This record gives sequence, structure tokens and C-alpha cells, in this order.
Amino acid sequence: MKHYITILLISFFFVRCADSMLDIQPSDQLSDYTVWDTPSTANLFLNDIYNSLNNGPIGGNWLQLPAQVSNDILDNYTDNSTYGPMGGTFSATLFDNGSYSPTNLLFTNTWRRMYENIRKCNLFIEKINTTDFDEDIKKNMIAQARFLRVYYYKILIDIYGGVPLITRVLDRSGDEEIEYPRSSYEECITFIQEECIAAAADLPLVVTGLDIGRATKGAALMLKGSAELYAERWQEAAETHKQIMELDVYDLFPDYVGLFYEDNENNEEVIFDVQYAPIVKPIRYNQYMGVPDIPSGGGWGNCDPTQELIDSYEFIDGKTKDEGSAMYDPANPYRHREKRFYASILYDGSTWRGKTLYTRLGIPNNVNEINLTGIGGNRGRTGYFMRKLQDSTFQSTPTNLIGTNSIVFRYAETLLNYAEAQNEFAGPDQSVYDAINKVRSRVEQPPLPTGLSKDQMRERIRRERRIELAFEGKWFYDIRRWRLAEGIFSRPMHGMKITEDNGVLKYEVVEVRKVLFDANKNYLLPIPQYAIDQNSKLIQNPGY
Repeated sequence: MKHYITILLISFFFVRCADSMLDIQPSDQLSDYTVWDTPSTANLFLNDIYNSLNNGPIGGNWLQLPAQVSNDILDNYTDNSTYGPMGGTFSATLFDNGSYSPTNLLFTNTWRRMYENIRKCNLFIEKINTTDFDEDIKKNMIAQARFLRVYYYKILIDIYGGVPLITRVLDRSGDEEIEYPRSSYEECITFIQEECIAAAADLPLVVTGLDIGRATKGAALMLKGSAELYAERWQEAAETHKQIMELDVYDLFPDYVGLFYEDNENNEEVIFDVQYAPIVKPIRYNQYMGVPDIPSGGGWGNCDPTQELIDSYEFIDGKTKDEGSAMYDPANPYRHREKRFYASILYDGSTWRGKTLYTRLGIPNNVNEINLTGIGGNRGRTGYFMRKLQDSTFQSTPTNLIGTNSIVFRYAETLLNYAEAQNEFAGPDQSVYDAINKVRSRVEQPPLPTGLSKDQMRERIRRERRIELAFEGKWFYDIRRWRLAEGIFSRPMHGMKITEDNGVLKYEVVEVRKVLFDANKNYLLPIPQYAIDQNSKLIQNPGY
């Protein structure tokens, strides 16, 4: 489960001790010969590539963590949530006012770190190809590296568009050409497809024991299928996700809440995740996203769901408030919501860790009270906090004891990806209904109404993705690939102000955030100026 983190640390410890005693080589590194001498030592290099995995781009704040495990997750760059009371997050200081640029980056080290990882993959592949390892071992190791290489490439492609495709180790000290132009977006997608097909052929269907966490055939197909989906290669995307469904390996985990708990990680729904471990590589969702105080705990509350997201959740009759749900009660708007609402959102009056959370105004010394000042302060900004992904058995105080893995691909996304691609390619046939209704049935939501048109089904699929995958970083990419961001950010975001008058609660939707988004350039991020300066063939994205 946590094998490559622990083995990487332990192995280097023993190698360093042995080197020191023998006085053969520097005690803080393996020689080039030693690394590639056996599959076991070569795997140390591969483990290091795995240990560099990140779920999405590298956050631009001072933590310099992957965005999805930082204090400024990708949903903060959408209308799903807003940054909380903590100051200095880039979603607040750069994204809202549109001031990010080639020298003022949202995801500061993403370009550099991804190409560093890609270079490691290139080096690993070159070196393994020259060894005399057993052929099956070589194929498997190279397949893992090819998967990891295009995994890192997809992160770049998703936010920058076409990028230079480099598949060999570049040497600045020689006479060879080291400057590469950008490949087109379509060329990059084709490259990902080809690499994933090759990797999938040599990757195992399942992994067990110490190999849990390594790439599998399903992971390679999921990477391929998501690239095809984002590129609107509908038929290919549908076929690829159908392949995953027919592997007969994955299924939905029965408990939507427990799906994200450490005790249930690597369950039947998980296709690929980034491995974390207590102490050596902890994850701090509870600290970064935890409510500031109930009554004590020290959470940063830095992902505050918006009213826009709240209103997207259906009631148990399968309709939203805007669709005229008979279950909606304006005097009690959080009653009779679907199960994913309660699994994902903390709201006024909800119970969390055995205590009642209040975000309403008027309760003395309540640090969870909504902050309507528009400036920083130790309170949430929308009247809501994120519940999903947090382990309720841990407090929100800083701790290195949480090692929950960060899920990259899971089977529910496979089903939703298939439904979207198949609907766009062939319309809302029965297989589209079956896929999306399977996701809904887990949380006991009624099936979609029959007879939907292609356009109507598209809207239902998009809403289902928003709810099912909330706070998992997917909505960040969805609203951009669907070209919805300009419309979404043309309107302010809202929270819920709650007051009490003679024992009666009054609910008032209030404006909490505005985002400046330029459709002429902001669908892609600027390539870092340092990269442009180092490569004369690298062309900046339009508008920057």
C-alpha cells in the first residue's frame, strides 16, 4: 500500500551504510552502475518517480504541494468553492483579479517539476533497455515508466495545451539539439494514446501485496480515455472506457463517505491513486480544509463551498430547487437532500465529530460564523465547509498521522466519462442511462427520466460529474474543456447568510466572490517565462 515510499527510504538508508563501510563510492548516492545492476536497485529509481507523483498541477502557494493536497485545491479555481479565511493563496491573490502571467504563475513549479519527472522516465527507459534483465521484467518496468511519463505530460497538456514532446535524455554539455518546439495539442493527445496502448499491453490487470500503488492496465486505459474525452475524441473515448468496464476488475465501493477513508483505500473502485503514508509522507486535508473550530481544532477552513454548488445537489426526489423539487423547504433548505450532499458539505446545524456546527450570525465567540467582511479573518466565507475527503476520526489540528491516498482515477469517473463520450458520439442510448444510473443508485437517487434528448442528457451528465466528483479537481478541467468558464465567471459567487429572529432562522443568499476571466487567453495558462528564456523555439500561449 505504501511500499514505494517506505522501500525508497529504507533502501537508500542501507545502501548509504554499506557504501560508507566499503568506501567504494559517495555515501549519499548510488553509482550509475549500481542502480542498473539488478532489477531491485533499478526499482529504487522507479520508486523515486512514483514518489514524485502529484494529483494535478503543483500549487503556487508557499507550501509548494500538489494542488489537490494543498491548502488551495483546484475547486477553488472554479465556482464550486472559494478560498477560506487564510490569506495568500493564489486563488485569491492572482486568480480572482486575473493577474497571473508568465512571471506571476498560478502553479509556480508545475512546468519545471513535470519535465524533471519526464526526464527521469526517459533516463529510466533508456537504461533499462540496455540491461540484461529478464525480458518480462524489463517490459513491465518500461511499461510503468511510459505510463508515468504520459501521466506527467497530461498534467502539462491539460493546462498549457500543446507542449514539447521529449522522449530522450537531453545533454546540455554536448552538441546535440536540445531545444524542442511545442507539438500541437492533437499531436500530444495522439502521443498519449500510443504510449498508453503500449504500456497497457505490458502492465498487469491487478497488482497485489508490495506492488499495490503501481500502474495497471486499467490505469493506462483510464489515462488514455480521459485524454480522449478532454480532446473530444468521442468514439475513441467511449470505446476506451468500455474496455475498462469490461475488464471486470472494478466496481463502485458501496459507501460514498468511506470511499475516501484510509481504512478503505485501494478498494475495488480505485483505479489509480497517489500513495501517502503517516509520518513519512502524510496528507493534511483535515488541517487545510477542516473547520476553524468546533469548539477547538485549528483547521484552516480553506475550501468553502459556494451556494452555486449547494444548489446543484438534488433532493431525494431527483430534482433540484430550481427544478421545482417538492422536497425543498425554504425554511429548512438542507433537509431531504441527496446522500452526497451530507457526505460532502458541512452546513449550519450539521453534526461533525460529535458536535453541532453553526455558521449563522449572532452566536457569541463562534469562529465558524460566516465572514461577510470580504477580507481575511479566521472564519469561513460562504457559510459552508468541505466535509468530503476529511477523515472524521481525526481532529483538524496539524498532524502527520494521516496517510490517506489521493485518488486520481476511480470507477465512478469511468462510468461518467463513458456516459459523456457515448452520448456525444451516439446520443442517449441505454448504455448511457445504465452508466449514469449505476452511479446514482449507489446513493439511492432515482434513475434519470427516460426520453431525454442528447442536449438534455449532456446537462444531466455534467451535473452528475459536478456532484459525484466534487472537490476531486475534475471540475477545474471540466468547465474549461466545455468552454463554460467565461459564462460562469461572468457572474458573482454566493454564500448563505443565516440570522435568527425570535427563534426563526432566516436564510439570505449573499455575494462573496468575483473572478475576472478573459476568454481570449485564460482557458490556457501562461507558459513560465523562465521556460521561454531557455528555449528559443518555445512559443507563448496567446494573450500572455
